Amino acid sequence: MDETTEQQYDWLLNDPEEEARYAGEFIAIADGKVVAHGKICAEVLEEARKLGYDAVLARAHGEDAEIL
Repeated sequence: MDETTEQQYDWLLNDPEEEARYAGEFIAIADGKVVAHGKICAEVLEEARKLGYDAVLARAHGEDAEIL
């Protein structure tokens, strides 16, 4: 079952330690986990796709994430 963007975002909001771990980075979220992360948005998205994920992309700020 594919997760919706809302489900992925809810997972991130409910796990502040995970979000803080990637503060200042772009993160690709799929299957309830971070599947790729880094400083360059396009590279993070490309890595997630190479791994076969249709991921939700967010920018982790340490306290609040911003869904892109």
